[in-house]
Amino acid sequence: MILTDVYMESSIWKSLAEEIKDYKNILVIHGTKSLEAVKQDLFKILSNKDFSFFHYGDECSYSFLDYNLHDLEKNNYDLIIGIGGGKAIDLSKLLMDKLDIPLFTVPTIASTCAAVSYISVMYHENHVFQELYFLKRPPHKTFINLETILNAPKRYLWAGIGDTLAKYYEMNMKAEGQRLNFNTTMGEKLSLLCKESMLNYGASALLATEVTQDFEEVAGVILVTTGIVSNLIDFKYNGALAHSIFDSLTQIKRVEEEHLHGEVVAFGILVQLELEKKFDELERLKTFYKNIKLPTDLNEVVIREEYLEKKELVIGKILDSAAYSDIPLNFTRDEFIAILEKNRIC
Repeated sequence: MILTDVYMESSIWKSLAEEIKDYKNILVIHGTKSLEAVKQDLFKILSNKDFSFFHYGDECSYSFLDYNLHDLEKNNYDLIIGIGGGKAIDLSKLLMDKLDIPLFTVPTIASTCAAVSYISVMYHENHVFQELYFLKRPPHKTFINLETILNAPKRYLWAGIGDTLAKYYEMNMKAEGQRLNFNTTMGEKLSLLCKESMLNYGASALLATEVTQDFEEVAGVILVTTGIVSNLIDFKYNGALAHSIFDSLTQIKRVEEEHLHGEVVAFGILVQLELEKKFDELERLKTFYKNIKLPTDLNEVVIREEYLEKKELVIGKILDSAAYSDIPLNFTRDEFIAILEKNRIC
């Protein structure tokens, strides 16, 4: 078991400067907005280094990586710094694997656990989900600058709350009644934070105008705890219906363009809980969602006509997905569609 070293402070730049002192030639992977958010502090600590900037291409895709990999290999980099949200960091992790050099991640938004996890989520260039890529190891070190996370648009933290809740509900649904191995048992116990920290402190964190204890806990659980759970548990417990619903709905172009990953995953949790017949928990989540305005209906995620046009493709991909496999629930295809669409779309 390999875990990422994590530095989480109001300002991590002194710590990052210390950790990169022995590296000479650094490749910085970034997005446009993410680089803008940190460039002043980043330039200061890179001033005595050889370094190159490389934009991740707006999608974490094999085709983009393959097109650029040969040129990147020629530069003999000895460190990658991945800066940004999930897709920029996921591409950084893929390059860590391909170039076989260390990776330090600097998340600039708290929307996923990409900064510490073993997994890169791969998409086609048209932004449709392709598959999960499992890395040899997680990033070597992660540097969370809480002031940067605080100053990012709150919609990313909002979506991160939804994605983090799913780690608890998906993992525990699949693991219920199972005798788990040691690592998975640790992950299961830790996953409770992914639920309780979001429900107890998520609304407060969204209102924070400074780094409060509530904000730090929510950001830390989204970025770190969820990733550690993911790294600890067996592969088959990573993801279930909520992620399968999001992945498959990316077949509808507008979903990927106008909605965030965790936002749609949050809706998928409600579908899962209804299929599990856990109605008290379902109502608890609906109340929380309505308070912070996460979606509770399918029509908050899709346009009716666009959904109906792709409905058979979407349903087929949900029920055939790897994330859907091993679900210990008994229901028919028609029962699933009825719950997915219940009072929501048709």
